[in-house]
Amino acid sequence: MVFTMMVPLAVRAAHLARLLCLCWVLSLHVCYAQTEEAEPPWEIKRITFKGNQFFDDGALHQAIQSRERPGFLTKLLGKFTGEDFGPETGIFHPENITVDEQRLTEGYLERGFYHSTIRSLFVEDTSHHQVTILFEIVENKRSFVDSVLYRGLDTLSSDLKAKLLEEPLIRTGMPYERAKAPDEIKRVLTMMADNGYRDARYNYDSSGAYEYLSTNNYMLVFTFLPGPLYRFGSQDVRVDPPRSDITNEIVLRELDFKPGDIFSREKKISSERNLNRLGTFEAARIEPDSSRDSLHTTTIPIEVLVRPRARNELAPELIISNQGDELNLGLGMGYTDRNFFGDARAFNANIRARTQSLPQVLGGKSFDSPEVVAALDLQLQIVQPYLFTRTLSGSILSNLSLDKQKAIVLYIVRNKAGLTKQFATYTLGSVDWTLERIQPVIDSSVQVTLREDERPQFNSILTFTLQRDKTNDPFSPTEGFFHSISIEESGVLPNLLHAAPLSYTEYYKLTLFGRWYYDLSSSRFNILALKLRTGYQDKYGASRERPVTIPLNRRFYSGGSGSLRGWRARELGAMPDPFLLFGGNFTLESSLEMRVNHFRGLGKWAFIRFDNIWGVYFLDMGNTWSNITDVRMKDIAIGAGIGFRYETFFGPFRIDYGIRVYDPKAEPGRQTIFKKQFLSETLGSGVFHFGIGHAF
Repeated sequence: MVFTMMVPLAVRAAHLARLLCLCWVLSLHVCYAQTEEAEPPWEIKRITFKGNQFFDDGALHQAIQSRERPGFLTKLLGKFTGEDFGPETGIFHPENITVDEQRLTEGYLERGFYHSTIRSLFVEDTSHHQVTILFEIVENKRSFVDSVLYRGLDTLSSDLKAKLLEEPLIRTGMPYERAKAPDEIKRVLTMMADNGYRDARYNYDSSGAYEYLSTNNYMLVFTFLPGPLYRFGSQDVRVDPPRSDITNEIVLRELDFKPGDIFSREKKISSERNLNRLGTFEAARIEPDSSRDSLHTTTIPIEVLVRPRARNELAPELIISNQGDELNLGLGMGYTDRNFFGDARAFNANIRARTQSLPQVLGGKSFDSPEVVAALDLQLQIVQPYLFTRTLSGSILSNLSLDKQKAIVLYIVRNKAGLTKQFATYTLGSVDWTLERIQPVIDSSVQVTLREDERPQFNSILTFTLQRDKTNDPFSPTEGFFHSISIEESGVLPNLLHAAPLSYTEYYKLTLFGRWYYDLSSSRFNILALKLRTGYQDKYGASRERPVTIPLNRRFYSGGSGSLRGWRARELGAMPDPFLLFGGNFTLESSLEMRVNHFRGLGKWAFIRFDNIWGVYFLDMGNTWSNITDVRMKDIAIGAGIGFRYETFFGPFRIDYGIRVYDPKAEPGRQTIFKKQFLSETLGSGVFHFGIGHAF
């Protein structure tokens, strides 16, 4: 009994021992596995390049996929530049090295280094789990373009052929960069399509790049198949819905081509733009007439489809503008006749009331209070879009205006006739003749008053303006420029008519204005915007001796949402403070803005699209002086600040907060931001500005 009982116990003990050993082994394996899983990833400490002469290290860093481990300051800077430092940034993946070698090789190939070699090495620092990567580059000899042959162009006219070869993207002696070949092919095909050869094709089988082994240079052969020469055919106008007052003549005169002209896609697009810009139509489209058989002919019949807008419209208006370098809010009522007595002539009648002082008005301030800025306008206007030629338009305007500034009220009666000429695609010129009677009323609270400023005037003003606009968007430009020059003169016509009994001023005025935009990121993420504006005016002739002045509404003022944003509208000037209300005769202003799309890619929350939100960082400089001889460098004010933009279909909604970095009129020794308490004085005296559209 005892023996038989001990055998099972021994067996059980052996099984138990084996089980304990197995558990111990498994626990060791789990601990080892956990240790392996907890092992930190290898980081890239540094990436270096050796042997590169054509590309600098920065360009090569941008070309590869691997990234060095970013530091704190680098990550912080990335939030402002759009650089994405995700969780994998700086982690070493051996498979990426092969990809990086291929990227570098392709980069050199694209720039003409067809015999370059790339080799990578990396050194491990086991104590810190870091890797240093070295790319050894042998650039070898660069290849150049030995000769360029264009084939298949013999059937073209000599003028068109010369035009095609006038400014090629690839020339003999240039480094051969194969990436430019598709652009050159596209350029030639586009020009051929815009000059009648809409079926032009590129013959890849008879084209190519051929290397001379002796020099490593290339002969390039481009072969084209022009096809037939097409011309515009008959023109048919379709108005939908039909309107008896919309005649074919109104539509056809806006076209940049006529039957028999060589077919051009560019002229087709520009003609559509002319029709849509007319204001008479909701939409206009020009298409080949598919109802006619044009397969076996080289003439293309054209159908012009237009959808007219309502001819008569009476509508209330909500006014949101930045007139006077400050946000204006108001109401109005407008009537429009979009075909006034036919010929696409437009008649507009508007009555508007607006104010820059809505909080004061709502707080009970009366209209004549010195704190209130407001205006009331009644305006009638006729616009003739076609005057002898499509590129010349005319307008006539009559206006009654009451313009209330702080402590000054201007009663203005104005009649203006103008002509606008489109000289080129991006260039416009205009001439305006204005007959203007102005009656100033200056509040008795103003201690300093120039007697001649209070006298009513009747001026005949001629204004010549030339502007060139090559910005890529009318509301939120990201590339391009806008240049404008304006010359204003008053006095010539009254002198010719011997209008001695009338009180008028002989003066001239010159204004120069420029805006420039640069997309620093090439992806509309980081936009640099620059502005420069200057103007000068002065009396001439007998007015230098007579007790008359340049009208108050024609003078220069500084400060406000479209000027120096550390000051409110018309609160900045180099003249003594009591004379700020009267403006100056010389102004100089410049601004720099960095517009950054910080929240791109975050999607949408409720009705807010984060892609439409922009942060703005700006610097403004300038001032206004009573006379150009008063200009001193120490008088140039400097402001800076931050802003917010939210893009809408009618332009961005804008909030800016500006502070005074350098205030030339502050107490001596306390003019700069460094001499003041930052919170209580600098930020405490900052100014908020609201507006629609960018500051410039």
